[in-house]
Amino acid sequence: MTFRGWHRVSYIEYPEKISTVLFVAGCNFRCPFCHNPELVTKDPLLPKIEEEEVLAYLAKRRGFLDAVCVTGGEPLLFADELLPFLQRVRELGYLVKVDTNGSHHEAFHRLDALVDLWGIDFKLPFGRYYLVGGEKEEESVKAVLREVLIHPERAEIRTTIYPPFHNLEALLAMSEELLPARLWYWQNFEREKTLSPEAQEVTPYSLPFLLSLKEAVNHRVGKNLVVIRS
Repeated sequence: MTFRGWHRVSYIEYPEKISTVLFVAGCNFRCPFCHNPELVTKDPLLPKIEEEEVLAYLAKRRGFLDAVCVTGGEPLLFADELLPFLQRVRELGYLVKVDTNGSHHEAFHRLDALVDLWGIDFKLPFGRYYLVGGEKEEESVKAVLREVLIHPERAEIRTTIYPPFHNLEALLAMSEELLPARLWYWQNFEREKTLSPEAQEVTPYSLPFLLSLKEAVNHRVGKNLVVIRS
């Protein structure tokens, strides 16, 4: 398998663990606010990192690193290549985290036994996935989200808060799907680098307003569900 980006050491990507983070290029969604546009469009200038280089690195760093995280892009587009790679990662004794937009239900099931933690990007209320080009995949996202939340300790649910998409009504609708979740991470939209040029004209919510949305959602669900990440 060929990866297109690599952060060799991360202290934040896998909770309470030291990880290495691998990026795939290619995505079936077109979120205007995406902050990794070069991965979505598969920029030819991206590096090419072969799995044997990664596995050799992992073999030397057992005892220092704890986990391998695969993100993108959309990793489940590459399930055929990713499955044997993750098998070898597990044989080396590492924890595995995979990020996904949830659009490939069958691939989710194929990889599930090899994954310790799923990072699920919950984009929008169901019924509005057409806004990110994912209307055909919406039922898959719904199934993945509901299945992964049967074991909420294995799910990290994240949403990028983009003002044109995420008012209080939308966030409350999304929260209804997340009642079993332990936490729901919000990341405020940043307009410095986006897939859509129009998104760079959008003003992100202020922190006080974002906090007011968080309070309203937490009040509705009756627990401290929302965590804002900087």
